[in-house]
Amino acid sequence: MKSWAKWIILFSLFIMAIINFADKSILGLAGIHITKDLNLSSTEFGILGSSFFWLFSIFGIIGGSLSDRFGTGKSLAIMAMVWTIAQSMALFASSLPILILSRILLGAGEGAFLATAISHISKWFKPESRGFAISIINFGNVVGIAVTAPIIVTLISNYGWRLAFFISGIFSFIWFICWLWLGKMKPTVSFNKEVNNVENKNVKNTKDMWKALRSPIFIITTLVAFIAYSFIVFGLTFNPSYLIKVKGLSEQQSASVIAISGLIGAILSIVLSIISDRLYKKTESLWKARTLFTAICVLLAGILYSLYPLLNGVGSIIIVLSLVNTLVVTVNTLNPAVVVSLLPQRRGVMTGTYFGIMTSSGIITPIIFGRLIQDSGTNSAGGYSIAIFGISIAMAIAALLIFFSGKRNQQVSTEKDNKLVNL
Repeated sequence: MKSWAKWIILFSLFIMAIINFADKSILGLAGIHITKDLNLSSTEFGILGSSFFWLFSIFGIIGGSLSDRFGTGKSLAIMAMVWTIAQSMALFASSLPILILSRILLGAGEGAFLATAISHISKWFKPESRGFAISIINFGNVVGIAVTAPIIVTLISNYGWRLAFFISGIFSFIWFICWLWLGKMKPTVSFNKEVNNVENKNVKNTKDMWKALRSPIFIITTLVAFIAYSFIVFGLTFNPSYLIKVKGLSEQQSASVIAISGLIGAILSIVLSIISDRLYKKTESLWKARTLFTAICVLLAGILYSLYPLLNGVGSIIIVLSLVNTLVVTVNTLNPAVVVSLLPQRRGVMTGTYFGIMTSSGIITPIIFGRLIQDSGTNSAGGYSIAIFGISIAMAIAALLIFFSGKRNQQVSTEKDNKLVNL
């Protein structure tokens, strides 16, 4: 297989990531129309936002494990079909239960995407360049809302939110058709042998797996991701309505702010990922290049995000959201590289468990956000602000936990492999 094949695979997963995040974000972009059409309260809409994550986290763990057994290529194809079906169901969503069922199915289908995509791309890129490769996939996640937000808002305004859901499902089906051919491509022979040699070692040793999952570095890394993900959840469910109701922006302005800040954040996160990769090559330390690097990112994200409720100008809002997006996306890019390095031969299980725990934040936080906003009554701005400040404080605390309780020389070993990973 030609060396350029890995870039085709990476580009394919980049496109799938765009579709993936567009599917997630469409609910928030259509939030005002859905609540009005179905006569929902803020708490009910919070439950609707939460429903996406009810099976998302579980299937993130299960799906990552199954991808090790049945193959990442087949798993990605199945996911694309599930997304198509779930989004198409919105055409018949005349009540809250039907729409909830659609979101539950979509969450189940998307739960294992990142874990499976990272596992698949790890077969094509060597460890020292995976940070960049994973950042491209995460770039697709952010571009998903940056590129599609204005389009989705236009579709919703002109044709209704149900048709917008359906069209996103069509794109999943088109990707599925293309993947029937692209998914058959295999890594280059030399690297494929390297991967197989690693995977064939200790693959059935569950003791090593549990040891890695219980390691301090996995626990701390996952905790940080869990908290940082609450920022993404707020952005997916309530940020569009916050910009409209509290900041006084129009729907198109809101979509533009989200698109611009997301795109800038995605681009800058690639730069930070490259810096982290170079630091890793220089120090060969996951602690310095990945864990400590992300701790600084999440701390700065918490500080900057606390300024969000105090801003009114569109320019200042874009700047702050762009920087916070940059830092949070960098966390989501580098943390999986740490998790994969803990037990490379079981990367599907490791990343699946990591993403499953991380995204379980989406089960709890939308309901909390919805209740805070609803309980604020006529002072809805106060409810939004409390939610934002809560996220900011939690991110800062998570970062400090790494500084004070993380072990700089922590190493993870396996019984049969007799290898240590310098953290």
